[in-house]
Amino acid sequence: MSPIRLAIFDLDGTAADTLDGITEALNRTMAECGYPLHTKDSVLGFVNYNTRRYVEEALPVSARTDGEINRVLAVYNRHYADTYVRTVPYEGIPALLERLGERCLLAMNSNKQDSFVKALAAQLFPEGTFIAAEGYRPDRPSKPDPAMAYAIMETASEKLGDKLTPAECVYIGDSDVDYMTAKNAGMQAVSVSWGYRSYEFLRALGDQPVAQTPEELWEILRAQGV
Repeated sequence: MSPIRLAIFDLDGTAADTLDGITEALNRTMAECGYPLHTKDSVLGFVNYNTRRYVEEALPVSARTDGEINRVLAVYNRHYADTYVRTVPYEGIPALLERLGERCLLAMNSNKQDSFVKALAAQLFPEGTFIAAEGYRPDRPSKPDPAMAYAIMETASEKLGDKLTPAECVYIGDSDVDYMTAKNAGMQAVSVSWGYRSYEFLRALGDQPVAQTPEELWEILRAQGV
């Protein structure tokens, strides 16, 4: 087993609880645009892909035209600029990141808009915690495409002065999208069940460890070579 030199964390449901902020922004948007509101439970059903798809799935099927999706997405982005600050790290995550940062490089990767990923990484965690905090941009595909994970790996290689391989990277997330991203990138996959998908759902995805607490995640990563 290769030693782990880079740990990439998903944001929503993995490093931080963003559900209140995204649900409030979505429901402000739905109200302004004249559509039904959503519960937190319904939001969990379509939260893991990029923001455009998130907004698309929140709309009634009859309203899912390109023009309407784009219009509603612009409204959502305006409201989320107010509500994204209602985000907190999960208990135990800051301490875990501090311990991990002594043993390997850390990065953040999310399907949330890139500007919000960078703002939240700076808001929630000490400066220098992550070598990169990358979110979705229109010029590159969203997860589970591995493009962002590969870009982060290149940044880590430059920082280390040594070419990293996918086998030396672990991708940590809370969803099937994160699991598929890890597999598509050839990286080790670890899931966490304190986020937006259940332990049973994550175990059923495939041969990967699933942590139920940050302390358990630490033990899994240590066993994997961090």
